[in-house]
Amino acid sequence: MYKKIKIILPLFGLFFLNYPVFAEDEPVTWKPSATEFDWVQLTSGEWLKGEIKSMYSESIEFDSDKLDLLNIDLEDVKYLQTFLPARVNIENIGEVTGVLNISKDLVTITQGETVKEYDVIELVSFTPSGNREIDLWAIKFTLGLDLRKGNTEQVDFTSGLNAKRRTSKSRFILDYIGNISKTDAVSGELEETVNNHRLNSNLDKYVTRNFFYTPVFAEYFEDAFQNIENRLTVGVGVGYTIINEPKTEWRVSGGPSYVSTEYVSVLPGEDIKVDSASLALSTSYEVEINNKMDFIYKYNIQISEEEAGGYTHHMIATFENELTGDLDLNISLIWDRINSPVIDDQSNAPEKDDLRFMLGISYSF
Repeated sequence: MYKKIKIILPLFGLFFLNYPVFAEDEPVTWKPSATEFDWVQLTSGEWLKGEIKSMYSESIEFDSDKLDLLNIDLEDVKYLQTFLPARVNIENIGEVTGVLNISKDLVTITQGETVKEYDVIELVSFTPSGNREIDLWAIKFTLGLDLRKGNTEQVDFTSGLNAKRRTSKSRFILDYIGNISKTDAVSGELEETVNNHRLNSNLDKYVTRNFFYTPVFAEYFEDAFQNIENRLTVGVGVGYTIINEPKTEWRVSGGPSYVSTEYVSVLPGEDIKVDSASLALSTSYEVEINNKMDFIYKYNIQISEEEAGGYTHHMIATFENELTGDLDLNISLIWDRINSPVIDDQSNAPEKDDLRFMLGISYSF
């Protein structure tokens, strides 16, 4: 009996010594096949299926059928795989085209049998290289309407448009804002008291992650109550991104420009149209306060001859509050200043400053 126990015990020992080997086997990590969609895995382990619109300033625009348009910080991405080839801008190298894979700190671009690898810190931006032009655009439309009845009848209408076209090496921005207000007059009819429109556009070319140049920028502005029939500014410039983080971006830019201003009316002997050289400076600051709220600040300065208005600026500060995936509630403060307004033919001098408060709903697509 004793001999049998001596034989059985070593056999049990061998069994238990080998048992932990099976328990410690790591499960195989599942990764989807990107055959119809782009895939993104977050650092939390969650998977997202959809279409990657672009990546710039370490923020990825991702379009999901169920979750709509998302902005995902690159630092929150564990794994990324594109379905179609992408145009990828690598710092100090330029544009590289191919199927993109990001896994932790490694960027892999595959084109046929050619595979190129880069550190994720070298990644500046990327966009899909598909044939659909709409894939390169992001558009936001804002509408505000205020109706008053009773002792005072008034209608305030505000509209805005922001359109961006991004490629791996450039960015085109178009901004429009318009304001119209009507209030009751002595005659009992609504009389227009505000009517102004401003359209800005610029094309930025990336040189490095932070440095860019603007081969052309332009602004069109009209405000009859500021005695400006129309004002057109065209120029070139350079810029630098001071802060380029997933939740914060701060850019400054500037350059020489040409401004042509036509007035509604002027005093006898004064020129109704004035052309002038000018200097344009601008800064923009965007920060994500939390998952539902963003703050956007834009400040544009133009310095020209006194006959063309002298020092002028346009400032807009906006809080964007997300209501749903595509709808935001916007609260904006707008401050326009013309340091040397031109007196009209009735000897009326426009006010130098215009302050407006804007409340509107914006839709992104």
